[in-house]
Amino acid sequence: MLKEIFLTIIHLITSPQPAWKDIASQEEDHQEFLNRFLFPVFGIIALTSFIGGLWFTRDGSLEIALKRTIVNVVTVYGGYFIASYILNETAPRFGLEKHLFTYQRFVGYSSVVLYALYMILPFLSDFFILWLFAIYTFYIVYVGTEKYFGLPDDRTMNFSVLATLLVLVVPGAINAVLMFLVK
Repeated sequence: MLKEIFLTIIHLITSPQPAWKDIASQEEDHQEFLNRFLFPVFGIIALTSFIGGLWFTRDGSLEIALKRTIVNVVTVYGGYFIASYILNETAPRFGLEKHLFTYQRFVGYSSVVLYALYMILPFLSDFFILWLFAIYTFYIVYVGTEKYFGLPDDRTMNFSVLATLLVLVVPGAINAVLMFLVK
């Protein structure tokens, strides 16, 4: 199962067009998506956050490791749900039907760059410049908008910009608030 998850993440990052075609053609129910992709990804993020906070930080301790783990898991989980909900509510403006699971699945797969960064950066905490790779999320979302939703060209860009902002800004805002509260 972990091999499938990492292959999905790598496939979406390296070649989003065929990856989105595969995702769109899969018959995947809500529980299958959550149990076979999203929850294990959040578990890996929790594990890497804990290990990184314990052994790969300057003043690593159990307290710091637990705080970082909680902050990172709440960040990605909350960002996923809030972004999915907002996209679902704004869908009719783009000529799409409301169906929360469709947008949860879209946001979950669109956030793979963010999830990969949350998996890697606990071990490389001094390389915050790696957050610039999050910009690549726009391309993944843009391709996903075309392949997954099949939106016409005149609405693809607007939906892609909104979805990218939600995928990146919502978790960033949650993280900023939680880091402020933890300190």
